[in-house]
Amino acid sequence: MFTALPNIITIFRLLLTIPISISIYQGQSSIALLLFILAGLSDWLDGFLARKFSWSSKFGQFADPVADKFLILTTLLALALSNKLPVWVVSIMLARDSIIIIGVILYFSLFENYNLVPNRWGKHYTGWTIALFIIILLRGVFETIPLLLESIALFGTLFFLLISVVSYLRDPGKRIFSQII
Repeated sequence: MFTALPNIITIFRLLLTIPISISIYQGQSSIALLLFILAGLSDWLDGFLARKFSWSSKFGQFADPVADKFLILTTLLALALSNKLPVWVVSIMLARDSIIIIGVILYFSLFENYNLVPNRWGKHYTGWTIALFIIILLRGVFETIPLLLESIALFGTLFFLLISVVSYLRDPGKRIFSQII
């Protein structure tokens, strides 16, 4: 019974994307912020339980990163639709994810064993993206938070976006291109 707990928490996080996005779009930054933080804590909790008690599963290995990506993408789109993030930033972030998704599909179809793991630059990018989202939501709740903080988070996000794309294209990308060409 308890072994399914990490998967239940992952599904909960996936479902949280709906009220988070609606709250952002409707300008309810405090609700969106609380739900986003709850989603982040659920990500930590399901990973902790899976590792600590060996409650990992094939479903969890697939669903956890999907729930994380879905949370980030739906939040990104909600922030764009509510004019809290410029369209050009959202476009660049979506382009990065598209490049990686295409690369993963190609890698999976070209090689027998799928052993692609997120690189450290992609993890930095994700961390900066989450920080950017939290700062944007915090600024919606507390207007006294300086715009400079959001600008720094945006710069960090774009910086690690660029480094992660170059890294993905250089390492697994080189292997993919050698098979295609």
